[in-house]
Amino acid sequence: MLAKALVRRGRMAETFLAIIWSESFWLPKGKTWEDLKSTEASKKPQVEDLYIVPPLAISILILRFLFERFIARPFCQHLGIEDKPRKEPEPNVICEKVFKSVTKRPDTNVIKGLCDQLGWTDFQVKLWFTRRRNISKLPVMRKATESCWRFLFYLLAFIYGFITLIAKDWFLDSDRWFIGYLDEQSLEDDIKWYYIIELAFYLSLLSSVLIDNKRKDFWEMTIHHFATILLIAGSYVIGHWRIGSVIIVVHDAADFWLESAKVANYAKLQKTCDGLFVGFALSFFLTRWVIYPFWVLRGLNRSWYIIGPFRSFYWFAFLLGLLQILHIIWGFAVGRVVYTFTLSGKVDRDVRSEDEDDDPIEEKEHVGPIKKKK
Repeated sequence: MLAKALVRRGRMAETFLAIIWSESFWLPKGKTWEDLKSTEASKKPQVEDLYIVPPLAISILILRFLFERFIARPFCQHLGIEDKPRKEPEPNVICEKVFKSVTKRPDTNVIKGLCDQLGWTDFQVKLWFTRRRNISKLPVMRKATESCWRFLFYLLAFIYGFITLIAKDWFLDSDRWFIGYLDEQSLEDDIKWYYIIELAFYLSLLSSVLIDNKRKDFWEMTIHHFATILLIAGSYVIGHWRIGSVIIVVHDAADFWLESAKVANYAKLQKTCDGLFVGFALSFFLTRWVIYPFWVLRGLNRSWYIIGPFRSFYWFAFLLGLLQILHIIWGFAVGRVVYTFTLSGKVDRDVRSEDEDDDPIEEKEHVGPIKKKK
């Protein structure tokens, strides 16, 4: 009985793998997995190349911890960044229940109900929720060191990727991303390691999402990381590494501007922050709203005519289109900050993070423990 069960499970596993790795889905008509085997004349990407990605992602997490602790933190302290003392709210079961289950920002009706129930004033209720929101956020030093790490990676990755790709004769010709696919294209080691390191980095970002500063667009970022990992891994395994490497470098071009602007903002270096944000806004709209849709996605559409129809085209088109939707959402957020910047002449806050402090209430109006109103 046990032997039969094992045989059935083995057949089910084979059937599942056959469906997942279906040649008719992933590859153009007439191509097989044999065409993706490396030869002396042509080196192809292999699934086995990605086995190093998980341990490399763990290594990146360790490197990030060491960098933030021993390099980024002293640097941020040198810039004058420091954590502000935050007062904890008085323990209150009712308010805590409302905070966790109903709303973190109570409206007038909720505030009035709590005032009647607790015998507090409007100010006391607002103060409790303000303090509660503040202690639930990451300290500014943590956010600053986090941004320093991402700035360093994105900057180095963009410089390496751009220098590597600009030297390729196929980089600027989108048709050559696909001409010779699985026949003449040979994977160079510089592109291979560029791919592997980027994949490991995004895997580290996804695995650390719970300890990172939780942004207002938490779910958008999570979707972005999942889509990016699937795109990088999938395009590598089936040999679409040329267009894949172009997509990676296009995305890295704007991110280091944003992270450096955030560090300057935390350090209250207003003019530096403004200049870096302008650089970010220009690079973001150029790469995400112009180059990506009108060059990269257009190039993907050409693949259908160059290498022939393949059903995985729709899968990659879906994921790439999903990224473009996120670009549009974030673009409007950036546009709002640009509008404010144009009116006021300065960048007021980080467009993708919760405000550093949420303290519209002057605490000097209330000192000491909260007391019931008489």
